[in-house]
Amino acid sequence: MKRLAGAFLLKQARDNWLRWQDVYEYKGNITMNPLLAYEGRFASFLREYGVGRTIRKGRRDALRRELRNSPEFRKALEDGDGQALDRLARDLGSRFGSRRNAVLSALSKVAAFIRPERFVAWDQFARKGLKCVLRGCASSRLNGYSEYLAAFDTAWEGQAGGQVRDYVAKRGVRNDVEREPRFLRRVLDVYLMKRGGRWSRKARPK
Repeated sequence: MKRLAGAFLLKQARDNWLRWQDVYEYKGNITMNPLLAYEGRFASFLREYGVGRTIRKGRRDALRRELRNSPEFRKALEDGDGQALDRLARDLGSRFGSRRNAVLSALSKVAAFIRPERFVAWDQFARKGLKCVLRGCASSRLNGYSEYLAAFDTAWEGQAGGQVRDYVAKRGVRNDVEREPRFLRRVLDVYLMKRGGRWSRKARPK
């Protein structure tokens, strides 16, 4: 990993972590995690990550309450392999989604914030970057979130994840949290988004 590229990735991940630290590091029951406990915090999250549009108009806070009180969502977070999250996204799509499969994006991001040590966001740029890392940018599809999460884990255990861990350990650790997998996986996620063109000129809004 080139030094300048690594510095950019680390800054992006660190700034994001600090903005949402109360969510990432919350240790209690998910019903009281700030992301799900407070309407305003959830609304800010949807705006910042551009997923509000994937939820049907007038149903955004209803989705927050659904996830906060859902035994199925808690089970999906505990299972950790993404399969239950795929099923839940299909179940919730008809009630909350603005289009088919739209809820998966929001659901995966909520999971990634509540359990960053296990989940990552279903993001179009990160998916493209992941395919480049693992498959030489081949156009084969990642069918569903569970398959994407498994592929991310492969990258995490492989060269890309090793480069992230080495770079952060040698160049930029500021506190104990930044030594932990939950933060380092976030750095890898940022790397995959960059590899997939997230900050390229073509991806910037006009």
